[in-house]
Amino acid sequence: MKSTLVVLLIVVASASTVADITQRLSNYADHPFGSSMINLVSVNMKTGGSLNELKQLLQQIKDELIALTQLQDQENATFTRRSQVDLAKLQATLEQAQSDLDNQRQEQASLTNELTTLQIRVKEDQAALDRNGRGSNDAQARLDSENADFATKFQDYSDAILACKEAQRLLLNLRGEGASLIQLTQDTKSNLIQTKENFQKIKEILEAHTKKSSLTLFQPIIEGLAEMTTKVNPETLNNVLSLVARLITALQEGQDQLESNHKTQVDNLSRLGDDLRNEKQTLQVSLATANNRLKEIQSRLNELDGLINISNAIVEVTQLNIQDATRINELEDQEYSNQKVSRQTEIDIVDRLIEYINQKLSE
Repeated sequence: MKSTLVVLLIVVASASTVADITQRLSNYADHPFGSSMINLVSVNMKTGGSLNELKQLLQQIKDELIALTQLQDQENATFTRRSQVDLAKLQATLEQAQSDLDNQRQEQASLTNELTTLQIRVKEDQAALDRNGRGSNDAQARLDSENADFATKFQDYSDAILACKEAQRLLLNLRGEGASLIQLTQDTKSNLIQTKENFQKIKEILEAHTKKSSLTLFQPIIEGLAEMTTKVNPETLNNVLSLVARLITALQEGQDQLESNHKTQVDNLSRLGDDLRNEKQTLQVSLATANNRLKEIQSRLNELDGLINISNAIVEVTQLNIQDATRINELEDQEYSNQKVSRQTEIDIVDRLIEYINQKLSE
């Protein structure tokens, strides 16, 4: 009977203890750790365990919780530093890629402008080269024409001078023979007629390129020769000889002037040809330089297209990596915050239980 009463008192005391502890931890009743701690203390007190040992156990649990909290703080700090370093590296990569992309696009725009300018220059140089070619052909044609024209005219003068000298020789022979006193032979008459016809032909040939003053000498010569085909008048003969001598001088002067003019024309056309050849060489060098630069620019633009695509890809991937890293950091921060709150709650529960044990020990 006595033992039964003792057991009953223990049961009543245990029930009272559990209710008291539950009341103290009412804010943590639904917390898994709180329920475990209530069960731990209840079992200990039901079995008549030592309160001092229970207090030591609770203090040990608290110390382990504090140590675990400190470890989590350290791990979180380490993770945060590494995350910051990783984010800084990603940000640096992003900034470098964006800078590269900006520089590449600026270079692309600059080269595109230069390309347009060079294409215009190439067209202009090619057009100038075509004009130069036409000008060179024209200058050469003019030079060929000048040489041919000069050769023809120079020969005309030479033929005219030779004919004059032959006529002069014929007339001098007539004067030496005293032709005015004798009847003309048939040969002499024929020679005079032929000479008159030659002068007529020469006059017609030289009309296109001889001074008018020279041409005025032909008609009296031709008329004098015509008169001498019937009879030789010494006065007419001497007059014709004088006119022929003057004509020879005039023709020689005309030929000299022709040669001088020809030299001037040839020099001018030669200089023009030299200028055109120099211009052609300059244009060819300019055109070749421009075309080479066009190839360089086009090659670089093709290269830039690839580099821009790569830089764009790096920017996009790095931005995604930064977003992922930021999201992971936020999740880690949230997880750390939740764990810290949970750990502090567990420490608070243990503190409440230690306070309760202390109270029991003081009773």
